[in-house]
Amino acid sequence: MGLGIVDILLLTLSVLVSAVIGLYQGYVGRRATPEGYLMGSRKMRPLPLAMSMMVGTVSAITIMGNAGEMYAYGTQLWIMDLGILLALVIIAKVMIPIIHPMEVVSLYEYIEKRFNAKWLRQATVVLQLVGGYFFMGFLLYPPSIALQAFTGLDILLNIFIMGATCTFYSAIGGVKAVVYTDVFQALVMLAGVLAIVIIGSLNVGGLDVVWDIAYHHNRTELFNFDLDPYQRHSFWLCLCLGFFFALGSYGVNQSQTQRFFSTRTVQEAQRVLYYAAGGMVLLRGLIHLSGLAIYAHFYKCDPMAKPGAEEPAYVVILYVLTVLTRVPGLAGIFVAAIYAAVLSSVSTQLNSMTALLWADFLKPHPFFASWSDVKAGALQKVLVLLSGVVAIVLGLVVSMLGRSFLRALFAINGALSGPLIGLFVVALCMPWVNLKGASSGFLISIVLSVWLAFGQLLTQTKEPYLPMSQESCPATNTTVDSVAIQTEEVNNVHAIYGLSYCLNSFLGVVICILVALIVTLFTGTNSKEDVDRRYVNETAWRLFEKWTLIQGRESLIKKVLRRSASPSVKEDGDAAGRGAV
Repeated sequence: MGLGIVDILLLTLSVLVSAVIGLYQGYVGRRATPEGYLMGSRKMRPLPLAMSMMVGTVSAITIMGNAGEMYAYGTQLWIMDLGILLALVIIAKVMIPIIHPMEVVSLYEYIEKRFNAKWLRQATVVLQLVGGYFFMGFLLYPPSIALQAFTGLDILLNIFIMGATCTFYSAIGGVKAVVYTDVFQALVMLAGVLAIVIIGSLNVGGLDVVWDIAYHHNRTELFNFDLDPYQRHSFWLCLCLGFFFALGSYGVNQSQTQRFFSTRTVQEAQRVLYYAAGGMVLLRGLIHLSGLAIYAHFYKCDPMAKPGAEEPAYVVILYVLTVLTRVPGLAGIFVAAIYAAVLSSVSTQLNSMTALLWADFLKPHPFFASWSDVKAGALQKVLVLLSGVVAIVLGLVVSMLGRSFLRALFAINGALSGPLIGLFVVALCMPWVNLKGASSGFLISIVLSVWLAFGQLLTQTKEPYLPMSQESCPATNTTVDSVAIQTEEVNNVHAIYGLSYCLNSFLGVVICILVALIVTLFTGTNSKEDVDRRYVNETAWRLFEKWTLIQGRESLIKKVLRRSASPSVKEDGDAAGRGAV
C-alpha cells in the first residue's frame, strides 16, 4: 500500500508550515543586522533553542538507522545516550563559561584568541566546512530512498525538494526561522515515531510484549562489559561513542554551539543544553523502542533473513508501508517526520556554514569591512542559497556511494570531529601547550584519523545480524540458508582497521593530545605571559601556576636535565670550597 489522500495532505501541510514559518520570520526580521540574522541578536529563549538542538542532530538517519540497529543488532547502542548526557554536562560546566562571554559568532574565533594564530582558526573552519557540507549530503540521501518508497518520486527529485525547501526558509528567515521551524518539526518527529511505537505495541499486545519478544530473541543486550575493542558494540564502546559524538556535535561544532551562543547569559546557555539533553533522551528512546516494535511485528517472518536484504534501516520503510498505511493519516505523519528530520538537520547546517563563511573569511576582509548591514545581510542570504546548492549536489554524489550509510557516517564523523575535540581540550585545559604543539597535534590527528576511517570502510565487512527467522512466512524454504548467510563470520582485517568504529573519535582526540604534548616537550612550554587566563579552565590554570616545571619557553627536557644535574654541580662546588680551605 502507498500513501492515501489523508497521508499526502498531512505531509504537504507539514512542508508548507515549515515554509510559512520561514516567510514569517523573514518578514519580521527583514531589517535584522548581520548578527541578528545569524545569532538572533543573542536574545533567544532557551526552550526553543533546546528543541532546535534536539532535532538538529536527530536526523532522518537517526530515525531509520537507530531503529534498524535495534532491529538487527539489539539494544546495546542505547547506552550511547549515557555518554551523550555526560558530555553535555561537561560542555555546560567547562566550555560555556569560558566561550559564551566572548560573544563570538564563529566558535573557532576562540582558537585564534587562545593560540594567537589566525591560520589555525582558519584551518579548523576549513575542516568544519568540509565535514558540514558532506554531512548535508549524507542527510539528504538516505531519507530520499524512504521517500521514494512512500511517494513514488525519484530519489534525485526528493533530494532536490528537501534541499530546496530548507534552503528557501533558511535564507529568508535566518537563525530564527531555523529555530522556530525546528520547534514545529520536533513535534512532527515525536508524533511520527510515536505512531510506530503505539501501533506496534497495540498490535502485539502491549509494550511489555514488545520487550518480552525482544528479550527472548537476544535483542535486549545493554551491559556487555567485554573490553574487546574489535567487537561492534559493548557497554564501553557505546559509552565512548556517545560521549565523543556529543562533544563533537554540541561542543566543537558550529551548527550546535551557535544555538547556545544566541542566548543572553551563561546560565541561559547552560539551560539550553540541559533542556536539550532531556528532549534527546525522550526522542532517541522512542526511536529505539520503535525498532523493537517493528521487530515484534516481523520476528516470525523476517524480511531481513532473505539473501540480499537491504540495510536494516529500510525495514522501517517496509513496516510503515505494510502496517501504518492501514490507518489513514499515520503513514503521512511518519513520512512528515522523515521530512522534518531532514529539513531541521540540513537547515541547521546551512545556517552554521553561512556563519563560518561570513565571520571567518569575508567579514575580516577589507573589501567587506565598509559594507552596510543591509548589504551584509543580503550577502548572507546569498551564502545560504549557495550552500544549499552545494548540499544538493553532494546529496547527489552520496547517492552514488551505496546504501550502507550508518556506520560510514559515524566513521567519517568520528575522523573529522576527533582532531577538533582534541584541539579544544588542549586549548581549554592545557595552558602550557604551545602553538607548535597544538597545531602539530591537530594536523597529524586529521591525517591519521581520516586514514583510519577510510581504511575501515574499505576493509571491514558487514557484521552479521542477530538470528532471524522465516518460520511463519508463506511458502518459503530459505530459512536455513538465509540465517547461514546472515551469521557468516566477519573476515579478518588489519589489526588497526578492525577496531570498532566507536573508537574513531576517541583515537583522534588521543593522537591530537599526545602529539601536542610531545612537540611541546621538545619546543618549550608556554609561560604565563603567553596565555590569556580568561581562555583557560580555572582548575587547569591553577595547576599551571603551581607547577613551575611546565612554565617558561625553554624545552621541558632541558629543564629536567638541568634540575637533575644541579645537585651534583652544587656538590662539586662545595668540595672545591673545602679543598681551598
